[in-house]
Amino acid sequence: MFGARTVTGRFRRLRWAADAALIAVLFAIPWIRVAGEPLVLLDVPARRFHVLGLVIFPQELYFLWLIVAGLALALFFFTTLFGRVWCGWACPQTVFTDVFAALARRIEGWRGSARPARVAPWRRVAKHAVFALASFVIGFHVVGYFRSPYELVPALLEGRITGASVGFLAATSLLSYLDFVLVRQTFCKFLCPYARFQSVLFDRDTLVVGYDDRRGEPRGKRGRAEGDCVDCGLCEAVCPTGIDIRKGLQLECIACTQCIDACDGVMARVGRAPNLIGYRSLVGLTGERAVRILRPRVALYGALLGAVAIAFGVLLERRLPMDLQVAHNREALASRSADGRLGNAFTLHIENRDRVPRAFALTVAEPGFELVAGVNPIAVEATSAVETRVFVLAQEGAVSAAGAPLTFVLERSGPEGGRVERSARFLATGAPPAGGAHGGAGR
Repeated sequence: MFGARTVTGRFRRLRWAADAALIAVLFAIPWIRVAGEPLVLLDVPARRFHVLGLVIFPQELYFLWLIVAGLALALFFFTTLFGRVWCGWACPQTVFTDVFAALARRIEGWRGSARPARVAPWRRVAKHAVFALASFVIGFHVVGYFRSPYELVPALLEGRITGASVGFLAATSLLSYLDFVLVRQTFCKFLCPYARFQSVLFDRDTLVVGYDDRRGEPRGKRGRAEGDCVDCGLCEAVCPTGIDIRKGLQLECIACTQCIDACDGVMARVGRAPNLIGYRSLVGLTGERAVRILRPRVALYGALLGAVAIAFGVLLERRLPMDLQVAHNREALASRSADGRLGNAFTLHIENRDRVPRAFALTVAEPGFELVAGVNPIAVEATSAVETRVFVLAQEGAVSAAGAPLTFVLERSGPEGGRVERSARFLATGAPPAGGAHGGAGR
């Protein structure tokens, strides 16, 4: 299960440092709060998404789309330049598989790169107990991206956790265990979609892990062949996906660099130059020309990534600090008041996107109409929303048989001010309005 040989070297040390840093970041993010708000929290029940200080409401999901599009384009951009650097250095699949393999070796009592001939039963039990605990920790922090760990921990300790949270926590913990203990790099070889389309992102200038066959061939034992490769097979023995890098670039290679460290160690022992296997481009391997950094696909992905960043910045700059949604109350579309005036009932959804509480005043722009609300101005907590019902009365002659246009105005208190207008229609009869909800302009 964890039978690949271990290796030491400069890249292995760098990858341990990268593993530690990435795990620390992934586990720390759900706990970090900025001005009382979580750094990242996908709060589905409350329909709010906290992303790096930005609170995104359902009407603003284009921000999430731009973030996802930007991350995908960044992956394409860096893959074109540096190959599968994501797979080998930053993918959670690789990072956590590294950690689980190290835990297994430590508990089983490996001596250097040699696996013991027999593993005591208590060590096997202890290993899987540690795996289960590590999987639970991973599952807990995955759930922490959807429910604040500051709520989740007391709920677990006091037995108040809901069925949905229990199911989500159990599922993520079980999947973590199955993935990092049983599936491991099989996911990279057969299941990962990124491995399938990387070939369209690579070109001959892309930096990859490659074997210098001009220098290494013909391979053979030291003193029996002209090439530097002594055909020890260690590069294949340390590969987590079991490939022979000397056969050229292959789909299964995740650029983990373990073959580089293994080969450099052998070259040092036999007194030959390092980097027989190393980071290089295909044009660098063949020596046909100098490597080009700026090329059409790099420019294309860079331009698209820049366009997404600019669009995100422009939309963020134009973002309204509040929002108002208006819908007819279908339970009482139109009725008569005690004084004979015609009235319409509306349900208003008011969002405060600021990080401080605000009070919002509601009015109707058209003359001849009176807004009746239980509370006005309406207080809304920071980054929250409230739903309220109001009644609009029409003066005699203000409404024709076909109804009349109506504009709701929402104004924010404070020196910054702010105003949003949303259009609706005042109905003269009880017929339901087309569409139900109405949008309008905000400013």
